[in-house]
Amino acid sequence: MNIVVIICDQLRYDALQCNGNPYVQTPNLNRLAERSVQFTNAFTSAPICSPARHSLISGMYPFAHGVIDNEVKPVKPLETIAHKLNAVGYRSAHITAVPEKGNFDYGFESARPQSLNDILSEQDKSIVAWENSRPVLRLTAGPSTRTKEQHKGFLVAERAVQFIEEAADKGEKFHLWVGFPEPHPPFYPPKPFFEKFDQSKFKLPEEMPETAPAPHPFITKRQKEWSHLTSAETLQMFAGYYGLVEMVDQFVGMVLDTVERLNMADDTLIVFTSDHGEQLGEHGMYFKFVMREQSVHIPFMISHPKFAPGVRDELAAHVDLFPTLCDIVGLEIPEYMHGHSLKALLESEVAPDNWRKEVFAQMEDRFMIRTETWKLNLYDEKPGELYNISEDPKEFNNLIEHAEYTDVVHRLKKVLDEKRATVNE
Repeated sequence: MNIVVIICDQLRYDALQCNGNPYVQTPNLNRLAERSVQFTNAFTSAPICSPARHSLISGMYPFAHGVIDNEVKPVKPLETIAHKLNAVGYRSAHITAVPEKGNFDYGFESARPQSLNDILSEQDKSIVAWENSRPVLRLTAGPSTRTKEQHKGFLVAERAVQFIEEAADKGEKFHLWVGFPEPHPPFYPPKPFFEKFDQSKFKLPEEMPETAPAPHPFITKRQKEWSHLTSAETLQMFAGYYGLVEMVDQFVGMVLDTVERLNMADDTLIVFTSDHGEQLGEHGMYFKFVMREQSVHIPFMISHPKFAPGVRDELAAHVDLFPTLCDIVGLEIPEYMHGHSLKALLESEVAPDNWRKEVFAQMEDRFMIRTETWKLNLYDEKPGELYNISEDPKEFNNLIEHAEYTDVVHRLKKVLDEKRATVNE
């Protein structure tokens, strides 16, 4: 079968209509979801782009591949899913989906889209520069004068369509990763996408109760950047973000339509996910970089006619994609890999008895271990937050200072330490 992996940048789980969002319309991802197995409890391996994508292609957590920030290179050459599939006749390529670091061979052919600079006027280039300037990008949202065809995502979709058409014409068996930049900020979608929303209908983020413990100092420091935003400015951020979500849904539709138009749907496995989420004002923050649910909980769906559509609520993670693709294609899964093949969950109603009990994430010196009930976050190697996710899904009540939960903290940290000790030498 052919394989298409579609990754959106900074798309949180609940920003899709098919995942319950009451504001957006995402008809293309809705139809993909209808024919997919959806993993409703899937988590990124890092709330930042490059580390998360390295986990997707390697099946390892950041502490093993070494990419713990966007500027860091892998500690050694990686065996990626592209290497494995190339060995059995696939043509592996990516379109702005894999942030290759250093001089390592990642196994992917880089199918570069047309440059945005080649199609923009000098005035439009100035607009792009303004939208991406630091105060504008981080603190504001609004309508852009650019059309959707003048956004990078459209050029990515065009290149994906071209690649699939070429592969089909040549009869190639392909493995394509398509990386859409949206809905990453700046939150400036084309004017029609921004103005379609009635901002008065947006519900403002829930504020933390006054009786709740103060946030960890790392969180408090981040909150300061956006503490001055008014309710009106917050609602504009919503409109900007959701406008980008609706726009990228159309770009995804271009890829799905091509697969169907070329009568390849029966022979193509489609995976959809995002590298990480977006805080969107919750806990007084925007962007990512933190282990809050809005930043680490991601959409994850797999579609192929051989797998009956459905919903799985078992814990899943980015590191599962590599072993899953190996398993589906019939390749041996490397023993050192942190991920688990999801094939059994795709094929059966009953989860394996030994299915994982936790998932992990890392960015720099911050770690998360999350189970169905608990989340423990470490800062500078020290436990800093403990949340009972089953009772406190909003993560307002930090239990780290409660003596009665000391054993829980020790148990979770031990599991994290043991996982980190499995790094393949």
